[in-house]
Amino acid sequence: MTLPSCANRPRRLARSGVMMQTTPLAGRLVLIVEDELLIALDLQTALRSAGAKVVSAGYVEAGLYMSDHPALSAAVVDLRLGKGDGVTVCQRLQRLGIPFVVHTAYSAEDVRRHSPTAPIIKKPARPELIIAALMSVLY
Repeated sequence: MTLPSCANRPRRLARSGVMMQTTPLAGRLVLIVEDELLIALDLQTALRSAGAKVVSAGYVEAGLYMSDHPALSAAVVDLRLGKGDGVTVCQRLQRLGIPFVVHTAYSAEDVRRHSPTAPIIKKPARPELIIAALMSVLY
């Protein structure tokens, strides 16, 4: 007896109440630019669970380098990166036409000056909110 596949059936994401496909980011390459290791690992796990391929950068120079990846679909960028500033990465992504989400502790007013159209997810945030924001810029 063969059981039907449930890989693409809608499911409710934990705590968010949002109905989504189990792999809403399947086939997408997402860049995470985050210097806080635990946050970066949490995001990687959530994005991979949503079907994304993930690359990560912990500082500005690595984020700029990885933003040139030809298969890059989207990014999640923290604006405060140790000694660096994630705004530079956001500007590069904008020039390249790659959608991104800003995940930061900065106020929305500060972010809007640099990235007026990008969704802003205030830290701390549940990964489900970041996935939903990525889907909104991708679809």
